Amino acid sequence: MNNKIISIAYYLGQFHPNHLNDEFWGAGFTEWHNVAKARPLFPGHNQPILPGNLGFYDLRNKETLLEQFDLAQRFGVDCFCHWHYWFEGQRILNGPFDSMIKIKENGPALMLGWANESWTGIWHGMSNKILLEQKYNRQELDEHARLLANYFNQERYLKLENKSPFLIYKPNLIPDSKNYLEELRERVKIHGGGDIYLIATWGPGAKERVNNPEELGYDAVVANNVGAYISNDLLRKAYLSYWSFRKKVGLGPEVRKYQSTVETLKAAHESVQGVVHSTVVTGWDNTPRSGRRGLVLNGFDKKGFQHAIKIAMELENKNNLKLLFVKSWNEWAEGNMMEPIFREDWSVGATFRNSIDD
Repeated sequence: MNNKIISIAYYLGQFHPNHLNDEFWGAGFTEWHNVAKARPLFPGHNQPILPGNLGFYDLRNKETLLEQFDLAQRFGVDCFCHWHYWFEGQRILNGPFDSMIKIKENGPALMLGWANESWTGIWHGMSNKILLEQKYNRQELDEHARLLANYFNQERYLKLENKSPFLIYKPNLIPDSKNYLEELRERVKIHGGGDIYLIATWGPGAKERVNNPEELGYDAVVANNVGAYISNDLLRKAYLSYWSFRKKVGLGPEVRKYQSTVETLKAAHESVQGVVHSTVVTGWDNTPRSGRRGLVLNGFDKKGFQHAIKIAMELENKNNLKLLFVKSWNEWAEGNMMEPIFREDWSVGATFRNSIDD
């Protein structure tokens, strides 16, 4: 059994101007606009949360990427999992990954996680208008496989037992998933990309759960444990209806305890028939992006974070291939990041490093 735990932090490549953000939200928009405009929405709500020594960076600058590489090594992060946006051949926010994959200096490995869903405007205060629709067909599959094969052959792309890991968000959205993914595997091989280690995200909601990853064509799942796990469907529906109503009438955001992420993680490991990889959450507050439609995990502190890491590692150590995901490296508008915070009381990154080294 391999005793080494590989730590993988989710990475958002949103922090640079691009033409689609200009079109949707206004010229020059980046995620920093959401971060800077955040305000407290209830007593004790800590907003805005601003970046520390890295500042309001621009991911087009190589110097910024190298600073992130240096921090990742200091914080014990082995790999960045970049969110990958693919809409029938149209790609967005891929610039930072394309730049990082070419860097020769020391730093973390890289992998991709397909943000497999349509882009809508609802979380930004717009109507539920579809901005970019996620579709699936055999032509785009071959184009996608060719692109992935090229990435998998890059020296910095993470290898797990001679396989390239590829994560897919919301796996239940893919029609005829098993056949689709079998063809994806085959076409990646045809294009010279070798074998894939396919990971599906598991969430606590009825539409997010993956009870058996192999039945859908995956090798494993990774827990997305931000949401609350309520095993009774009637109680869960009542809970969701309650908060949905409150948010619609402006009585949000939803507030829940940070330690609920630990209970949801345990539920994933107990309920899934197959390999489950653990996730530790570095806080959550997406009100900068979603306002009163958002969710805040209260009680995120050093002691609670250390406990969450301890439980996640204990669960992950049961696996032969040990992958500990961290959510996230730089999701500033969703309040989960390892990067330094302005006037922080304690360092998330340093605490993570010390905890995994103990």
